[in-house]
Amino acid sequence: MYRKLPPISMLRTFEAAARLQGFSAAAKELCITHSAVSQQIRAFEVRVGFSLFYRSGHVMLLTEPGKRLADEVRKTLNGLEALFGSDPGAAGAPSNVLTLEVMAPIAQNWLIPRLAHFREQHPGIVLNIEATPDLMPLQDDEGVDMSLRYGDGEWRGVEKIKLSDEVVFPVCSPQFLVDHPGITLQNLKSLPLLRHSLISWRHWFERAGLPLEGPDNALAFNEVNHTMAAALLGQGVALARSLLVRDHLREGRLLRLFDIDAPGTFSYYLTWRANSPNGAMMATFRDWIIAQFARDR
Repeated sequence: MYRKLPPISMLRTFEAAARLQGFSAAAKELCITHSAVSQQIRAFEVRVGFSLFYRSGHVMLLTEPGKRLADEVRKTLNGLEALFGSDPGAAGAPSNVLTLEVMAPIAQNWLIPRLAHFREQHPGIVLNIEATPDLMPLQDDEGVDMSLRYGDGEWRGVEKIKLSDEVVFPVCSPQFLVDHPGITLQNLKSLPLLRHSLISWRHWFERAGLPLEGPDNALAFNEVNHTMAAALLGQGVALARSLLVRDHLREGRLLRLFDIDAPGTFSYYLTWRANSPNGAMMATFRDWIIAQFARDR
């Protein structure tokens, strides 16, 4: 019986690659190699008889039949998780685990340094943090209680609250400023500039009264955390989102250049699904994170 069923490891690999839109991200989450993910996806495609992914720029997107299969696989895995995820004999017992989906740059640069405070205030709640790439579309994942994300707020089927708008401005490391003394608006474009593929310097240039054409010496990344890492290592000037550099600025790892900022493309939101059995814990976390954003402002 069940000889036609694929291994559950293959289903988990497919679900992770579909959710994260990439084989490398799936490999990192599952702690396996990129090659292992590719091999499992190819074997799964042979088993189902159709292509599951196609490449679009830097991401792997699902084909139409792949989307339908991903929805069913996710429901199946969520059902198995619900069936076997609790301790033996704990069926029906209330859970103290709150699953929070967080975009990776927010988790790394803002949330994680503040989690000790949450744990101190609410020791009875266990947070299960599931990181997703920056600007990842909101997934219909029944296993996620709440989502902390940067976006336009246009998500259907969820409750949401805007936590904060965003501004962007140039930053660099102290060592970069030592190596490049006398930085001015006039010579800024002659310096190594760092940018993210989805964060344009044009709006800030406009606010600063500079020509809008982009510099030829910009180093571009498709991952915000990599842009931040390059700035911290003194490799150039980054156009940074204020939330992601708040702690770096306060602790002196990065320095702000110029008293000019521009509105960010999106805002920060907390989303959740109504009528969740974890409503009490969700309300606790919602009040805490609203207070954290208010304190940071």
